[in-house]
Amino acid sequence: MHPGRPLVAVKCKSGELNALRQLSSADDAQADVIVELLDSVKPSGKLLPALVQAAVNVAQFNRTLWLDTTWLTAGSPLAQQRGGVFEYLDDIIESAMVQSLGLLAVDRAGLVPVISVDASNDELRRVRLLIEHKDRDIAIRIRRPAPRLAERIRSIMRLTGTEPGRVHAVIDTGFVETVRAHQVASIAEAATTTSDLLGPGATKLLAGSIPRERKTYATILLDRPEVTLWNEVRNGCSGDIGYGDYGVTHPEPPAAGGNARSPFPYLCYTVPRRTVILRRKQKKGDVAAELFADLAEELVERDDFAGPGYSWGDRELTQCRPTGSKVAGAVPRWIAMATSHHLQHVSHRPADDL
Repeated sequence: MHPGRPLVAVKCKSGELNALRQLSSADDAQADVIVELLDSVKPSGKLLPALVQAAVNVAQFNRTLWLDTTWLTAGSPLAQQRGGVFEYLDDIIESAMVQSLGLLAVDRAGLVPVISVDASNDELRRVRLLIEHKDRDIAIRIRRPAPRLAERIRSIMRLTGTEPGRVHAVIDTGFVETVRAHQVASIAEAATTTSDLLGPGATKLLAGSIPRERKTYATILLDRPEVTLWNEVRNGCSGDIGYGDYGVTHPEPPAAGGNARSPFPYLCYTVPRRTVILRRKQKKGDVAAELFADLAEELVERDDFAGPGYSWGDRELTQCRPTGSKVAGAVPRWIAMATSHHLQHVSHRPADDL
Protein backbone atom coordinates (compact mmCIF):
# COMPACT_ATOMS: atom_id res chain seq x y z
CA MET A 1 0.00 0.00 0.00
CA HIS A 2 1.25 3.50 -0.88
CA PRO A 3 -0.71 5.93 1.34
CA GLY A 4 0.82 9.04 -0.21
CA ARG A 5 -0.27 8.34 -3.76
CA PRO A 6 -3.31 10.07 -5.27
CA LEU A 7 -5.93 7.96 -7.01
CA VAL A 8 -7.12 8.52 -10.59
CA ALA A 9 -10.06 6.63 -12.11
CA VAL A 10 -10.08 6.23 -15.90
CA LYS A 11 -12.32 4.39 -18.32
CA CYS A 12 -10.97 1.35 -20.15
CA LYS A 13 -10.66 3.15 -23.48
CA SER A 14 -7.76 3.35 -25.89
CA GLY A 15 -6.73 6.93 -25.08
CA GLU A 16 -6.52 6.39 -21.33
CA LEU A 17 -4.71 3.07 -21.76
CA ASN A 18 -2.24 4.66 -24.17
CA ALA A 19 -1.36 7.26 -21.52
CA LEU A 20 -0.56 4.43 -19.08
CA ARG A 21 1.55 2.66 -21.70
CA GLN A 22 3.65 5.81 -22.12
CA LEU A 23 4.93 5.88 -18.53
CA SER A 24 8.66 5.48 -18.94
CA SER A 25 10.18 5.69 -15.45
CA ALA A 26 9.37 5.06 -11.81
CA ASP A 27 9.13 8.84 -11.33
CA ASP A 28 6.32 9.21 -13.87
CA ALA A 29 2.78 9.73 -12.60
CA GLN A 30 3.11 8.24 -9.15
CA ALA A 31 -0.60 7.59 -8.76
CA ASP A 32 -2.74 4.55 -8.15
CA VAL A 33 -5.02 4.06 -11.14
CA ILE A 34 -8.49 2.51 -11.23
CA VAL A 35 -9.35 1.26 -14.71
CA GLU A 36 -13.13 1.02 -15.02
CA LEU A 37 -14.03 -1.85 -17.32
CA LEU A 38 -16.76 -1.33 -19.92
CA ASP A 39 -18.87 -3.66 -22.03
CA SER A 40 -16.80 -2.58 -25.04
CA VAL A 41 -13.87 -4.63 -23.69
CA LYS A 42 -14.05 -8.00 -25.44
CA PRO A 43 -11.75 -11.04 -25.43
CA SER A 44 -11.26 -10.73 -29.18
CA GLY A 45 -11.17 -6.91 -29.37
CA LYS A 46 -8.40 -4.32 -29.37
CA LEU A 47 -8.99 -2.91 -25.89
CA LEU A 48 -8.06 -6.06 -23.99
CA PRO A 49 -4.48 -6.23 -25.40
CA ALA A 50 -4.11 -2.50 -24.68
CA LEU A 51 -5.23 -3.07 -21.08
CA VAL A 52 -2.76 -5.92 -20.66
CA GLN A 53 0.06 -3.80 -22.11
CA ALA A 54 -0.79 -0.97 -19.71
CA ALA A 55 -0.75 -3.39 -16.76
CA VAL A 56 2.63 -4.80 -17.81
CA ASN A 57 4.08 -1.33 -18.30
CA VAL A 58 3.13 -0.09 -14.82
CA ALA A 59 4.28 -3.40 -13.29
CA GLN A 60 7.87 -2.71 -14.28
CA PHE A 61 7.68 0.33 -11.99
CA ASN A 62 6.36 -1.72 -9.08
CA ARG A 63 2.73 -0.69 -9.51
CA THR A 64 -0.45 -2.65 -10.05
CA LEU A 65 -3.58 -1.48 -11.86
CA TRP A 66 -6.81 -1.46 -9.88
CA LEU A 67 -9.60 -2.95 -11.99
CA ASP A 68 -13.25 -2.13 -11.38
CA THR A 69 -16.34 -3.90 -12.76
CA THR A 70 -18.90 -1.24 -11.74
CA TRP A 71 -20.06 -0.45 -15.28
CA LEU A 72 -20.19 -4.00 -16.63
CA THR A 73 -23.65 -5.35 -17.42
CA ALA A 74 -24.77 -8.98 -17.38
CA GLY A 75 -24.30 -9.03 -21.16
CA SER A 76 -20.65 -8.01 -20.99
CA PRO A 77 -18.34 -10.51 -22.74
CA LEU A 78 -16.00 -10.21 -19.75
CA ALA A 79 -18.73 -10.95 -17.23
CA GLN A 80 -19.51 -14.19 -19.05
CA GLN A 81 -16.01 -15.59 -18.71
CA ARG A 82 -15.63 -18.73 -16.65
CA GLY A 83 -14.27 -17.92 -13.22
CA GLY A 84 -15.42 -14.31 -13.42
CA VAL A 85 -13.88 -11.09 -14.65
CA PHE A 86 -11.08 -10.77 -12.12
CA GLU A 87 -9.78 -14.33 -12.47
CA TYR A 88 -9.95 -14.14 -16.26
CA LEU A 89 -8.01 -10.86 -16.47
CA ASP A 90 -5.59 -11.77 -13.69
CA ASP A 91 -4.52 -14.90 -15.59
CA ILE A 92 -3.98 -12.98 -18.83
CA ILE A 93 -2.08 -10.11 -17.18
CA GLU A 94 0.08 -12.45 -15.08
CA SER A 95 1.11 -14.45 -18.13
CA ALA A 96 1.99 -11.30 -20.04
CA MET A 97 3.98 -9.95 -17.09
CA VAL A 98 6.04 -13.13 -16.75
CA GLN A 99 6.68 -13.19 -20.49
CA SER A 100 7.76 -9.54 -20.52
CA LEU A 101 9.42 -9.07 -17.12
CA GLY A 102 10.60 -12.59 -16.29
CA LEU A 103 11.51 -13.30 -12.68
CA LEU A 104 10.61 -9.75 -11.65
CA ALA A 105 6.94 -10.66 -12.15
CA VAL A 106 6.82 -14.09 -10.51
CA ASP A 107 5.49 -12.84 -7.17
CA ARG A 108 3.50 -9.91 -8.51
CA ALA A 109 -0.30 -9.99 -8.73
CA GLY A 110 -1.83 -9.03 -12.05
CA LEU A 111 -4.44 -6.69 -10.62
CA VAL A 112 -6.01 -5.17 -7.52
CA PRO A 113 -9.75 -5.98 -7.48
CA VAL A 114 -12.08 -3.06 -6.75
CA ILE A 115 -15.33 -4.30 -5.24
CA SER A 116 -18.49 -2.58 -4.11
CA VAL A 117 -19.25 -2.27 -0.43
CA ASP A 118 -22.49 -4.05 -1.42
CA ALA A 119 -20.71 -6.93 -3.22
CA SER A 120 -22.48 -10.29 -3.06
CA ASN A 121 -21.06 -13.25 -1.16
CA ASP A 122 -20.34 -14.93 -4.49
CA GLU A 123 -18.25 -11.94 -5.62
CA LEU A 124 -16.38 -11.95 -2.33
CA ARG A 125 -15.73 -15.68 -2.65
CA ARG A 126 -14.15 -15.09 -6.06
CA VAL A 127 -11.95 -12.35 -4.62
CA ARG A 128 -10.86 -14.69 -1.83
CA LEU A 129 -9.78 -17.26 -4.43
CA LEU A 130 -7.83 -14.53 -6.20
CA ILE A 131 -6.02 -13.64 -2.97
CA GLU A 132 -5.32 -17.28 -2.17
CA HIS A 133 -3.77 -17.61 -5.62
CA LYS A 134 -1.49 -14.61 -5.01
CA ASP A 135 -1.57 -12.18 -2.11
CA ARG A 136 -2.68 -8.67 -3.06
CA ASP A 137 -4.48 -5.54 -1.90
CA ILE A 138 -8.19 -5.03 -2.45
CA ALA A 139 -10.20 -1.82 -2.71
CA ILE A 140 -13.74 -1.32 -1.43
CA ARG A 141 -15.75 1.29 -3.32
CA ILE A 142 -18.34 3.16 -1.28
CA ARG A 143 -20.74 5.09 -3.50
CA ARG A 144 -23.27 6.21 -0.89
CA PRO A 145 -23.46 6.34 2.89
CA ALA A 146 -23.74 2.74 4.01
CA PRO A 147 -25.51 1.77 7.22
CA ARG A 148 -23.24 -0.01 9.67
CA LEU A 149 -20.26 0.75 7.40
CA ALA A 150 -17.63 -0.58 9.79
CA GLU A 151 -19.56 -3.81 10.25
CA ARG A 152 -19.88 -4.26 6.50
CA ILE A 153 -16.16 -3.69 5.88
CA ARG A 154 -15.24 -6.17 8.62
CA SER A 155 -17.52 -8.69 6.94
CA ILE A 156 -15.83 -8.14 3.56
CA MET A 157 -12.40 -8.55 5.10
CA ARG A 158 -13.47 -11.75 6.84
CA LEU A 159 -15.04 -13.25 3.72
CA THR A 160 -12.10 -12.34 1.46
CA GLY A 161 -9.37 -13.15 3.97
CA THR A 162 -7.78 -9.69 3.89
CA GLU A 163 -6.43 -7.66 6.80
CA PRO A 164 -5.79 -3.99 7.61
CA GLY A 165 -2.81 -2.82 5.64
CA ARG A 166 -4.02 -4.58 2.48
CA VAL A 167 -7.44 -2.90 2.18
CA HIS A 168 -8.23 0.46 0.60
CA ALA A 169 -11.52 2.32 1.01
CA VAL A 170 -12.59 4.52 -1.91
CA ILE A 171 -15.37 6.94 -1.00
CA ASP A 172 -16.82 7.79 -4.39
CA THR A 173 -19.00 10.91 -4.79
CA GLY A 174 -19.08 10.80 -8.61
CA PHE A 175 -19.71 14.12 -10.36
CA VAL A 176 -19.44 17.19 -8.13
CA GLU A 177 -20.34 20.70 -9.23
CA THR A 178 -20.82 22.44 -5.89
CA VAL A 179 -19.42 21.60 -2.47
CA ARG A 180 -22.19 21.46 0.13
CA ALA A 181 -21.78 21.38 3.90
CA HIS A 182 -24.04 18.34 4.44
CA GLN A 183 -22.07 16.40 1.82
CA VAL A 184 -18.78 17.27 3.51
CA ALA A 185 -20.13 16.15 6.89
CA SER A 186 -21.42 12.84 5.51
CA ILE A 187 -18.16 12.02 3.73
CA ALA A 188 -16.07 13.07 6.73
CA GLU A 189 -18.05 10.70 8.95
CA ALA A 190 -17.51 7.79 6.54
CA ALA A 191 -13.82 8.66 6.18
CA THR A 192 -13.36 8.71 9.94
CA THR A 193 -14.95 5.26 10.15
CA THR A 194 -12.78 3.73 7.42
CA SER A 195 -9.59 5.41 8.67
CA ASP A 196 -10.15 4.15 12.19
CA LEU A 197 -10.74 0.65 10.87
CA LEU A 198 -8.17 0.37 8.09
CA GLY A 199 -5.42 2.70 9.26
CA PRO A 200 -3.91 5.99 8.03
CA GLY A 201 -3.63 6.44 4.30
CA ALA A 202 -6.02 3.61 3.45
CA THR A 203 -8.96 5.86 2.54
CA LYS A 204 -9.26 7.99 -0.59
CA LEU A 205 -11.97 10.40 -1.69
CA LEU A 206 -12.90 10.08 -5.37
CA ALA A 207 -14.78 12.84 -7.22
CA GLY A 208 -14.78 14.53 -10.62
CA SER A 209 -16.00 17.79 -12.15
CA ILE A 210 -15.47 17.45 -15.90
CA PRO A 211 -18.89 18.25 -17.43
CA ARG A 212 -20.62 15.66 -19.57
CA GLU A 213 -21.10 18.14 -22.43
CA ARG A 214 -19.03 21.02 -23.77
CA LYS A 215 -21.47 23.79 -24.68
CA THR A 216 -19.14 26.51 -25.88
CA TYR A 217 -16.24 26.86 -28.30
CA ALA A 218 -14.62 29.63 -26.27
CA THR A 219 -11.68 28.61 -24.09
CA ILE A 220 -12.81 28.57 -20.45
CA LEU A 221 -11.33 27.96 -17.02
CA LEU A 222 -13.43 25.73 -14.75
CA ASP A 223 -12.87 25.35 -11.04
CA ARG A 224 -12.14 21.84 -9.77
CA PRO A 225 -14.51 21.50 -6.80
CA GLU A 226 -13.19 17.98 -6.16
CA VAL A 227 -10.05 19.63 -4.74
CA THR A 228 -12.12 21.91 -2.48
CA LEU A 229 -14.25 18.97 -1.37
CA TRP A 230 -11.18 16.91 -0.52
CA ASN A 231 -9.61 19.72 1.51
CA GLU A 232 -12.80 20.34 3.48
CA VAL A 233 -13.27 16.64 4.19
CA ARG A 234 -9.64 16.38 5.33
CA ASN A 235 -10.29 19.18 7.80
CA GLY A 236 -13.54 17.57 8.97
CA CYS A 237 -12.46 13.99 9.66
CA SER A 238 -10.18 12.58 12.31
CA GLY A 239 -8.34 10.26 9.92
CA ASP A 240 -6.04 10.80 6.95
CA ILE A 241 -7.88 10.78 3.60
CA GLY A 242 -6.12 10.73 0.24
CA TYR A 243 -7.05 12.60 -2.95
CA GLY A 244 -8.73 10.97 -5.95
CA ASP A 245 -10.40 12.15 -9.15
CA TYR A 246 -11.70 11.04 -12.54
CA GLY A 247 -8.95 12.51 -14.67
CA VAL A 248 -10.04 14.48 -17.72
CA THR A 249 -13.41 12.86 -18.46
CA HIS A 250 -16.88 12.85 -16.90
CA PRO A 251 -17.23 10.28 -14.09
CA GLU A 252 -19.95 8.30 -15.86
CA PRO A 253 -19.60 6.69 -19.29
CA PRO A 254 -22.08 7.77 -21.98
CA ALA A 255 -25.32 5.86 -22.26
CA ALA A 256 -25.23 2.79 -24.47
CA GLY A 257 -26.02 3.66 -28.05
CA GLY A 258 -25.23 7.34 -27.64
CA ASN A 259 -22.41 9.33 -29.19
CA ALA A 260 -19.51 8.13 -27.04
CA ARG A 261 -17.31 11.18 -27.50
CA SER A 262 -17.61 14.47 -29.35
CA PRO A 263 -15.86 14.40 -32.73
CA PHE A 264 -15.00 18.08 -32.42
CA PRO A 265 -11.39 18.71 -31.35
CA TYR A 266 -11.29 19.45 -27.62
CA LEU A 267 -9.00 19.16 -24.63
CA CYS A 268 -9.42 19.29 -20.85
CA TYR A 269 -6.07 20.39 -19.45
CA THR A 270 -5.47 20.32 -15.69
CA VAL A 271 -3.90 23.33 -13.98
CA PRO A 272 -3.73 24.16 -10.25
CA ARG A 273 -7.29 23.93 -8.87
CA ARG A 274 -8.79 24.43 -12.33
CA THR A 275 -9.29 22.85 -15.74
CA VAL A 276 -8.64 24.67 -19.01
CA ILE A 277 -11.23 23.54 -21.55
CA LEU A 278 -10.45 24.24 -25.20
CA ARG A 279 -12.65 23.31 -28.15
CA ARG A 280 -12.87 23.89 -31.87
CA LYS A 281 -15.93 23.65 -34.10
CA GLN A 282 -15.45 21.34 -37.04
CA LYS A 283 -17.41 22.36 -40.12
CA LYS A 284 -17.85 20.41 -43.32
CA GLY A 285 -14.52 20.19 -45.07
CA ASP A 286 -12.48 21.00 -41.96
CA VAL A 287 -9.68 18.62 -41.01
CA ALA A 288 -9.79 17.61 -37.33
CA ALA A 289 -6.01 17.39 -37.05
CA GLU A 290 -5.60 20.95 -38.33
CA LEU A 291 -8.15 22.26 -35.84
CA PHE A 292 -6.45 20.39 -33.04
CA ALA A 293 -3.10 21.84 -34.12
CA ASP A 294 -4.59 25.30 -33.69
CA LEU A 295 -5.94 24.28 -30.29
CA ALA A 296 -2.53 22.94 -29.26
CA GLU A 297 -0.88 26.17 -30.37
CA GLU A 298 -3.23 28.16 -28.13
CA LEU A 299 -2.59 25.88 -25.16
CA VAL A 300 1.21 25.84 -25.51
CA GLU A 301 1.24 29.66 -25.61
CA ARG A 302 -0.64 29.90 -22.30
CA ASP A 303 1.25 30.84 -19.13
CA ASP A 304 -0.20 27.82 -17.32
CA PHE A 305 1.07 25.28 -19.87
CA ALA A 306 3.42 22.96 -17.98
CA GLY A 307 6.06 22.73 -20.71
CA PRO A 308 7.16 19.94 -23.07
CA GLY A 309 9.35 18.27 -20.46
CA TYR A 310 6.55 17.82 -17.94
CA SER A 311 5.03 14.59 -19.29
CA TRP A 312 4.71 12.52 -22.45
CA GLY A 313 1.37 14.21 -23.11
CA ASP A 314 2.82 17.71 -22.84
CA ARG A 315 5.62 16.77 -25.22
CA GLU A 316 3.07 15.42 -27.70
CA LEU A 317 0.94 18.56 -27.41
CA THR A 318 3.96 20.71 -28.21
CA GLN A 319 4.69 18.59 -31.28
CA CYS A 320 1.05 18.78 -32.46
CA ARG A 321 1.24 22.51 -33.16
CA PRO A 322 1.09 23.61 -36.82
CA THR A 323 4.89 23.81 -36.87
CA GLY A 324 5.32 20.49 -35.05
CA SER A 325 6.13 17.05 -36.34
CA LYS A 326 2.96 15.20 -35.24
CA VAL A 327 -0.77 15.28 -35.90
CA ALA A 328 -3.76 14.29 -33.79
CA GLY A 329 -7.07 13.87 -35.54
CA ALA A 330 -9.01 11.53 -33.26
CA VAL A 331 -10.47 11.62 -29.75
CA PRO A 332 -8.26 8.84 -28.26
CA ARG A 333 -5.12 10.82 -29.09
CA TRP A 334 -6.50 13.95 -27.40
CA ILE A 335 -7.58 11.97 -24.34
CA ALA A 336 -4.21 10.21 -24.11
CA MET A 337 -2.26 13.47 -24.03
CA ALA A 338 -4.57 15.12 -21.51
CA THR A 339 -4.58 12.02 -19.27
CA SER A 340 -0.79 11.80 -19.34
CA HIS A 341 -0.51 15.41 -18.22
CA HIS A 342 -3.20 14.98 -15.55
CA LEU A 343 -1.53 11.93 -14.00
CA GLN A 344 1.72 13.84 -13.69
CA HIS A 345 -0.06 16.91 -12.30
CA VAL A 346 -1.85 15.19 -9.43
CA SER A 347 1.22 13.09 -8.64
CA HIS A 348 3.71 15.91 -8.27
CA ARG A 349 1.82 19.05 -7.23
CA PRO A 350 1.83 20.00 -3.53
CA ALA A 351 -1.46 19.29 -1.78
CA ASP A 352 -2.22 22.98 -1.22
CA ASP A 353 -1.84 23.73 -4.94
CA LEU A 354 -3.43 20.68 -6.54
